Amino acid sequence: MKVVYIILSVFMIQFSLYSEKVEDPLQLAKSLYKEKKFQEAESEILRHSEIQFSNPEYDLLQSKVWIELGNQNYNLRKFSTAYKYYSKAYEFWSADPLVQQRYYELKNKDLVDEIEILETKKTKIPVAQPTKTEIPSNDEPLFKSELRQLGFKIEESELSLSSKIESINEKIMFLIIGNIVFMNLLLISIGVVIFLYLKLKK
Repeated sequence: MKVVYIILSVFMIQFSLYSEKVEDPLQLAKSLYKEKKFQEAESEILRHSEIQFSNPEYDLLQSKVWIELGNQNYNLRKFSTAYKYYSKAYEFWSADPLVQQRYYELKNKDLVDEIEILETKKTKIPVAQPTKTEIPSNDEPLFKSELRQLGFKIEESELSLSSKIESINEKIMFLIIGNIVFMNLLLISIGVVIFLYLKLKK
């Protein structure tokens, strides 16, 4: 009886050691999925993709990871990448309502990852704005003196112009007065001639 007990104990120890060695190949992927490390979980699942699983647990976990990766990219407005994950999940889990909704929402559309377009817009080379040329402070006194000289010249030209206008006005006045005097003398002389003519005729 003791021999049977010893044999059974050895057998149980060997079985437990063997079961510890044979780990679930998806255990790490399941842990990564629970930690929301979906990209790492997908890599781990793909690492064991050559293993033939006898149950749909592999497909289910893979579909769940694809759905989460699709949601992440969808929320980041990376619609093209999101559709790839939703399409993969749809093949294995088409009954899922969210997968159905997103799959048909994005299907047959020209999809782009909008976040990449925004990044390319941000990395555009800025156009250099033309800088205003300013007069150096050292040239300010020279500029002010030139302005003063120009002002003096304008004042001199205005004075000379006004004096010329006054002289012209005086000449015109003299001509007008001279013409008036001449006309008066002419009229007086004509009147004297007519008076003398009439006197002599009598």
